[in-house]
Amino acid sequence: LPGCPPKPEAVIDALTKLHKISREIVEDRTLSQKKNRCFTTSHKLYVRHSTNTGTYEQELLYQSSSTLDISSETFFKSKSPVSSYKLVN
Repeated sequence: LPGCPPKPEAVIDALTKLHKISREIVEDRTLSQKKNRCFTTSHKLYVRHSTNTGTYEQELLYQSSSTLDISSETFFKSKSPVSSYKLVN
């Protein structure tokens, strides 16, 4: 049979091509999972800074028993009252 045993260059070339195909499959799978991701929530959580005690308080506002499906774009664009604070030495 021609090509038996295969030349080392042919084996390295084949492994390189298989590695490239494998990487493309993983990238495609990762992108499709990010695009189709949704969040399901039945409550809203507000974290706010208390000026009196310096601690954080959590406040749960429950909705109806039905769940609310929102896309990741809507979730991240929501106006949640969570703010960040700078740490000063």
